Amino acid sequence: MSASIDVATRGLRSTATVRLGQRLRSTGVWIAAAVIVLLTVIATMVMTGEQEPNEPLHYDSTAGDGTKALVETLRTHGVSVTTTDDLATARAGAAQPDTTLLIPANADALSPGDAAGLRAALLRGGNGLVLVAPGPQVSALSDRIVLADDASPLAAPEQESQPDCALPAARAAGSVATGTVEYTERSPGTQGITVCYPFSGPGVVDADDNRGQLLVDAGDEVPVTVLGNPEWVTNSGIVEEGHASLVLSTLSQTSQLIVYRPEAAAAGPAAPSALDFLPRWLGAGALWLIPCALVGLLVVSRRFGPLAVERLPVIVPSIETVRGRAALSARSHDRAGALDTLRTASLLRIAGKLALPPQARLGDILAEVSARTGRDPVQIDAVFVSTVPRTDAQLHAIAEQLTLIESEITRT
Repeated sequence: MSASIDVATRGLRSTATVRLGQRLRSTGVWIAAAVIVLLTVIATMVMTGEQEPNEPLHYDSTAGDGTKALVETLRTHGVSVTTTDDLATARAGAAQPDTTLLIPANADALSPGDAAGLRAALLRGGNGLVLVAPGPQVSALSDRIVLADDASPLAAPEQESQPDCALPAARAAGSVATGTVEYTERSPGTQGITVCYPFSGPGVVDADDNRGQLLVDAGDEVPVTVLGNPEWVTNSGIVEEGHASLVLSTLSQTSQLIVYRPEAAAAGPAAPSALDFLPRWLGAGALWLIPCALVGLLVVSRRFGPLAVERLPVIVPSIETVRGRAALSARSHDRAGALDTLRTASLLRIAGKLALPPQARLGDILAEVSARTGRDPVQIDAVFVSTVPRTDAQLHAIAEQLTLIESEITRT
């Protein structure tokens, strides 16, 4: 490397000092970038640390299938609502006087012992139980109610169901959206059971048993109410006038409401992944690498002394370009590429000397060269097109032929 290039690249060797203000301005950008990255990481960790639950019918979910709107509406109507997924808390609350226990989902996650414990607590407090679409698990929480799952598969119930009962809450609510299942009494003629909103429509057979989507059992030692369609209590469904009237009147009969959502049974331990074998401190260590990398960039990016001024544009002699390309071709043994470059350049010069138009084709140029020089067209084609050099000697011979033919065109 020459002295001038070295000076242009590294700067002048001088003892000139850099002012403190200039150094602070040059490093301020990196410091600001480091602070922004750290704040972004912290904000991301905080925002992702408390994610809203996305389970259906969850009391804290604001999604369309959540029940957050129901809980908040009851609170605004003066009902003291307690939400929990802990069995002990639900059992203790169910034993308090003037309380209703609501299980909106995951009733099938209760074991027989859990169901018996909740019934015993409700019995001690003289309270009632409200279930939302419990399915077959309704039999574990009440021995007087069963799921009516014998409907015809060809039935097509109407989209809206009418109360068809004397229950005041149902008659005040009017029509509601039709669900997919009905509930009925275990034994025909059971006293104290009122059933509303039966299926109706094409293919629906009127059964002899007492069945419907809303069932109220006031004759049991623990009163049980079954809301058979979960759409009635969801955030998107409760906005309907009939749904809101029916659900709110059912759940606001006591001053306290315990919303207990049992935790769904685990599907079993998942197979460990490669990330499970990494130490726990690795994530925190990776976050520390970000500021360390920024500090490293700050240190490496410093330069010593001012840059040298060089006049632009920089003029590079054409011979250096030619020699550079020739060296690359020789190093890669690209004889065909080198010959194509020589042929193209020679044809362009010949076309200019022969005053051929820009749209002239290769065949036209070769024919004119053959006519001007008197050479055989086959030989002209071999020199300018078809011959492929296998050795450096062949490449040199073809290059000499190109030069000779071009000189003949110049003389003519």
